[in-house]
Amino acid sequence: MKKLPEIFVNNINKKISHNDEVFYSYKDNDIKSSENNNKKYSLNEIQNKINNLFRSNDFIYKKKFHIKTINMEGDFVIISKSYDYLLSIDGNKIFIKDILEIY
Repeated sequence: MKKLPEIFVNNINKKISHNDEVFYSYKDNDIKSSENNNKKYSLNEIQNKINNLFRSNDFIYKKKFHIKTINMEGDFVIISKSYDYLLSIDGNKIFIKDILEIY
C-alpha cells in the first residue's frame, strides 16, 4: 500500500468568540427597536400618517411600506386605500384599526 501524506491539525486551546460579538450587536439593535416600538399611536395619528404617505409626490400606483399590526409585521406593496383598510398587491386587506406602525 502506498503511504498517504499526513494532514497537520492545529490544536485550538482558546475560546473563539469573534462571531459572538457580531451576533451580540444584532441583539442590541433588536432590544433598541423593541424599546422604540412601545410608543402607541392613536387611530387618528395612524390615519394622518397614511394620508401623508399616499399624498407624497412619489406615490403613483403601488408603494412598498413596512407595516406592523396587532397580528403581524412585514413589508407590503400597497395599491389602494379604502376608508377602513389598505389593500396589498397580494389581495390582503390590512385594517387600519389594527395598524400599530407604518413607514
